[in-house]
Amino acid sequence: MKTADAEQIGILCADDQPVFTAVASQLRDAGHTVRFFNPRFELSPNHIDDLALLVNKQVFPLNLPALRYARRTGIPLWNNLVATIALSSRLIGLRALETVGFRTPQITFEKPVFEYIAKPNYIWHGDPELNGEGGFYQERIRTEPIDYKYYAVNDGTRVQTAAKCVTSKLHGPKRFLNQVRPKPTITRRLRRLVNRLDLRGVGIDLVQDDKDRFWAVDVNLAAGYRNSRLEPALYESIRVNLPDQ
Repeated sequence: MKTADAEQIGILCADDQPVFTAVASQLRDAGHTVRFFNPRFELSPNHIDDLALLVNKQVFPLNLPALRYARRTGIPLWNNLVATIALSSRLIGLRALETVGFRTPQITFEKPVFEYIAKPNYIWHGDPELNGEGGFYQERIRTEPIDYKYYAVNDGTRVQTAAKCVTSKLHGPKRFLNQVRPKPTITRRLRRLVNRLDLRGVGIDLVQDDKDRFWAVDVNLAAGYRNSRLEPALYESIRVNLPDQ
């Protein structure tokens, strides 16, 4: 393992992301040095050699060699690298959600006769599109144009959760509506996902049908946590994953 400055934390995330800039400010107030790395640019081993921890919030394929280097040389990563790579596949993500008990919509690999959401196979290949072209096609659940976003953060002591309601991006720009009280059945399954995959932070998207059933439609390790009030949990989660904490 390389000898790293115990105060140096890297965050793989845009430096204007509101939640993580707030968390970075807290970390700096606690005496740590924090550096943001743009996930859309190549991350080299030289960038991370002196880090005590790399918070891999958002990952693109060109970052993967550096993350593998970090794992090989003992530089801690915040989120589990194997899960990060696996869940970049939307199909694997949906299978993981099913495994912990979530209901997920039917998928096909040819355009179905029913209304559908076209999805790229990998999260970095673009956004889902209503009745468009994609790597696979997910049945559209009849619902209001509203998504329920659930977040989980392992703060080292427990898995904290939060939920909110937003307008669906399938029908225009996403807009925050309100926070909602997390459903116990959903949070139990979400915590199961976190524990099984050894995650520190994750988000999932759900929709609610006209029978009040919730369907999980996506999992997101690059969650933004906006309007979640989980900044303190994220701060603690990062701190507890530093060496010798």
